[in-house]
Amino acid sequence: MHIDRQLGAVIRNYRDTLVKMDRVKRFFPRNPSSSSRPTNSDIPASTSTPLLWTLPPPRPSFSAHPPNILIIGAGSRGNVYARSIMLSSNGMVTAVADPVESRRKQLGRKYIWGITEPTEGMEFVGWKEFVEWEVLRRDRKNRGEEVPKAIDAVFVCTLDETHTEIVTGLASLNLHILSEKPLATTLDDCLRIYTSLLPNGPTSQATALFAVGHVMRYSPHNMLLRKLLLDDEVIGEVISVEHTEPIGWWHFTHSYVR
Repeated sequence: MHIDRQLGAVIRNYRDTLVKMDRVKRFFPRNPSSSSRPTNSDIPASTSTPLLWTLPPPRPSFSAHPPNILIIGAGSRGNVYARSIMLSSNGMVTAVADPVESRRKQLGRKYIWGITEPTEGMEFVGWKEFVEWEVLRRDRKNRGEEVPKAIDAVFVCTLDETHTEIVTGLASLNLHILSEKPLATTLDDCLRIYTSLLPNGPTSQATALFAVGHVMRYSPHNMLLRKLLLDDEVIGEVISVEHTEPIGWWHFTHSYVR
């Protein structure tokens, strides 16, 4: 009897694997010899089960002035954002700031200057060096000198406790900023960031965009869940929600603070 149960489990697992493989095949081109990247048009319009997510769209065509982006923090998260910018956005990673030379050089070679050497304005030892350089760059431009192109947006991908100092330090430059989550480690620091980004006090409107990198809000399954609960109201009025994240030992050392 024990062997029968084990054999039944193996058969069920094998069947489930075949089903999953069949679903994965839908996301690849019909022509196996094609080397082009699969797109949403490659997915059959009629399938036996509805698709809950599709491939991301291809990188959009560049505008006349695509935004230049600085990555502050060349760790794993900074590299993820740099890769995403290069693959899926209309922006260009044009500068990196990180005190660790090896990490800074690695991100720079991969996404910015390639096999050549970095030129002025492409790498900085830290965010303070960038701020000093940018202030001088603007002064030089006002004097009519030829200067590198301006940075339009900054991604702050550093340790949680450094976000407040960095964002408030960048505020005077009036750049678009995305800060990784969590925004700060205390409520007071969150309020400091908020007020620093308003040019003329709490009653004024900010002229640059600011966002916190809660990327899971835009993941397909969370967007679908939100649509089902709020728009479609498939279960009626929501009274309470309990969300449990299965954090493993490899992730727990910092994820508990989230």
